[in-house]
Amino acid sequence: MKKIIYSLIFIFVIFLVSGCSFNNKINTIFKNIEINENECEIEKDIDTHDSFHGDGDYFAKIKCNNINYNELSKNWKKLPLSESIKQATEIEHCNDNECKSIYDRFSIPNIENGYYYFIDRHNESKNKYDDTDLNNRSSYNYTLAIIDLNTNIIYYYEFDT
Repeated sequence: MKKIIYSLIFIFVIFLVSGCSFNNKINTIFKNIEINENECEIEKDIDTHDSFHGDGDYFAKIKCNNINYNELSKNWKKLPLSESIKQATEIEHCNDNECKSIYDRFSIPNIENGYYYFIDRHNESKNKYDDTDLNNRSSYNYTLAIIDLNTNIIYYYEFDT
């Protein structure tokens, strides 16, 4: 009987911890892109930061019931993406003999009605919201979020090389 009780407690703790990690991820993402807490949930979550140096990328598809677009910070910009960001996101990444852009890898549709948020996290960046030098370095470290106004979906992407 004790084994059953301990097993149930263990399962409950695992369930509790795994549920908290998704909430923490959403909170961290929203803090990074300056969005107030909403009724949102992560539908898709992929992290490839498995190398020793932290290289890789992170992608999340977040479905929201309600986003107050009037409360977006001034750092959110109306689509389309700038040419620098567009060029960086169209670079193909190769895994297992297959090369795809982030749009193809993560099934991000062509969004015309929305906003984007960009952060240049490169150590040479002078202004983290400026993408001017994004493609003039030997490595990338940036965060990009795109909100689709038609579906209330946020596509969140971090890239580190």
